Amino acid sequence: MRHHWAGALGLMVASSAFGQGAQELQRMLAERDQTILELRQRIASLERDATPHRVKHQQPPAPAEDELDSNRALERALVRERGLLLSPRTYEIEPNFIYSHSDNNAGFRRDSYGPGVTVRAGLPWRSQVELTLPYVIERLNIDAVRSHSRGRGDFNLGLSHQLRIERGWWPGIIGSLGYQGATGRSTAFEPVRLIARGSGFKSLQGALTAIKRVDPLVFFGSYAYTHVYSATKSGIKVEPGNVHGLRFGTALAAGPTTSLRAAFNVNFLGRTKYGGERLQNDDPTAFLEFGGSAVLTESTAIDVIVGAGLTRNTPDFRITISLPIRF
Repeated sequence: MRHHWAGALGLMVASSAFGQGAQELQRMLAERDQTILELRQRIASLERDATPHRVKHQQPPAPAEDELDSNRALERALVRERGLLLSPRTYEIEPNFIYSHSDNNAGFRRDSYGPGVTVRAGLPWRSQVELTLPYVIERLNIDAVRSHSRGRGDFNLGLSHQLRIERGWWPGIIGSLGYQGATGRSTAFEPVRLIARGSGFKSLQGALTAIKRVDPLVFFGSYAYTHVYSATKSGIKVEPGNVHGLRFGTALAAGPTTSLRAAFNVNFLGRTKYGGERLQNDDPTAFLEFGGSAVLTESTAIDVIVGAGLTRNTPDFRITISLPIRF
């Protein structure tokens, strides 16, 4: 009997201890769940605070409008029109070929053609430098007297800077300063056989170009003033008149890899002094141009422009084929 009471007493003590242990375990589990919940809330709060900062600094910045020189055909064409500049440390080599023809039906005919190369480099501070080196082959027919010459033409060195970025209704504006050397031979004011591979005079040009995008079109226009330096030809001082030039047109993005454009270009020539005497003022020179660009590869594009002369002092037509290669 004593064994039964002892067993019962032991069972009661064990049950009491088990009940206290279960309650303690439930309390510990509740505390754990509360701690986990607090940690989750804390992590969520930290993520809300950190995410905007992380996104702001980890995502690459959007390209600035003045650095938009992607490989689309439209942008490649705008670079040639000096309406868009290359971004810093971007380079472009442009082999080109130019052919022009003049015939006044009065015994004068001139065919000029030849290769050339233009090198462009994007600079810091929204700037660009450009160098053009032409080679000219010329065939002349004057009153049945034929002549032929070949050699380098006038080189051009230019520096451009983005003065204003296009925003809203305001157009983008680029200012340019260029120097042309008299490296192409010209005998226009000399009593010898006529050769006209260059102008024969050094010149300095300042220009402003504006562009406005109205997708899918881009309108561009420019004004240029050229000061032509005097030179002595056969012992006589020649002072060419300065030149005011206007150019305006539009380009159409026909697709990511093709674009079309049309432009009108006119130059008004000042009077030339020959030995102190003013010569009769020449007619302006004017071209109406049509052409387009196409992207061939990731780095290479082709650009073709055909121009029709509109005045007596302008070639009847001119064809320019360029192959800009970017790297």
